[in-house]
Amino acid sequence: MAVAESTPGRTSPTWLPPAEPTDRVVRGRDLRLWLEHPASEMLVRSAHLTQGPGLVGVRKRHIARLGVAFALLTACSSASADVADTELRSVIESDAVGFSGTAIPDSITERLAAHRVVLIGETHHLREHWEFVATLLSDLYDEGFRQLLIEAPHMAGWLLDDYVRGSTLAPHWTPPPFYVRRLSMIRDFNDSHADDPIRVRAIDANEDWYGGAHDFQLLMEWFVDTLPTSGPTGSILEINYADAEPSEQRQVIETLLGALAADRSDLVEAWGVDSYEQLTEIGAIELASIDVRAAREKDDNQGARMREDVIKRLASDRIDECACGTVINIGAHHAQKAHLMGTDQEWLGDHLTHARDAGEGSTVVVAVSSARTDLEPGAEGPPWNILESASPDNELRRLLAETLPEQNAFLPLDDPLFVDRTIAYNSEDVIYVTRLAEQFDAVLQYDLAHRMPVD
Repeated sequence: MAVAESTPGRTSPTWLPPAEPTDRVVRGRDLRLWLEHPASEMLVRSAHLTQGPGLVGVRKRHIARLGVAFALLTACSSASADVADTELRSVIESDAVGFSGTAIPDSITERLAAHRVVLIGETHHLREHWEFVATLLSDLYDEGFRQLLIEAPHMAGWLLDDYVRGSTLAPHWTPPPFYVRRLSMIRDFNDSHADDPIRVRAIDANEDWYGGAHDFQLLMEWFVDTLPTSGPTGSILEINYADAEPSEQRQVIETLLGALAADRSDLVEAWGVDSYEQLTEIGAIELASIDVRAAREKDDNQGARMREDVIKRLASDRIDECACGTVINIGAHHAQKAHLMGTDQEWLGDHLTHARDAGEGSTVVVAVSSARTDLEPGAEGPPWNILESASPDNELRRLLAETLPEQNAFLPLDDPLFVDRTIAYNSEDVIYVTRLAEQFDAVLQYDLAHRMPVD
């Protein structure tokens, strides 16, 4: 779909994430049984089974079709966590910080400011969450935080960063509503901090769902328009890059990168070092993205791992380049410190907290969800209420909503209960049973959030 205006003769880019499917099929490894709820498909999963991650539950309609007794369902319907609801409720009452509105309590910002990197694992497309992120960045500004890394295609990163700093590079470009809704508060903040603004960096691969090769070529044309001379970029601009085979795309990008390296001195003089290095990185990440897109066609899990390698590389580079604090906003799967959700691999949170030599405790990881979700006009997916879900009585998010009704809740996972024992945790209609402190350092749950449309 067209989401941006363009100059005459150009097609608008489509680099937006896909809408989340309403009839989702959750895939996992090992045992698979399903527990279906009227509003969603639920799964109970343990991260601590001897044979590896397992899945527990029963697909209700299949039982009904077979005429099997419903008692079989109830035997599998509670999460086998070893922490009772009374114990969890006591910890929540002692440690959780409840708040309302957009103001963030000082106790939360002070806790997060003690780390160089705040890694937020979001539930996608929630308006109140992006308001929280913008408020958090403004609150952390005096603590030296100057950049936000987001789950967006790297090829569009220069445009998004330009947008939050006042839009001077591509005056013909109108940002899609998707990004206006998410970044306008940061742009407004930067209006009064133009000499030292908050930067926005895109750290995702150029996947097909973002427009892939088609939008890469278009955005390259726009980027070249910002340069005094086109230099060696004709290798991309003069062919139908979008319809080329991956091997031909790779050859084109390798030719470009070779020419950039050979003519570095002259190009730096003509373009400036920032534009030169930016274009070089755009080419390098597209080269990696070609392989990601090709891998997706054959093995989606392998493509997911290669994509995560791009995300880890870009996040590490951005953190190293900036002598500042960094907030990273990305899906909860990417943020986990140890594998529980999604493909079995080293995710970004694991990389930043364990594999990367950045100093112990330099990264804090916060998982974000909402107790209730309503839909804005045009948004997809069912409304959600944790209290009406199939979450068992001892599930953490249910207990947060019951213990702090009509409040946002921030819960540090400092208590030994989260380190040594397993709890039930509902994430995007999947109930996980895990030692939650292995995945996250804190949990943030909004009382009510509104899902925004993807447009």
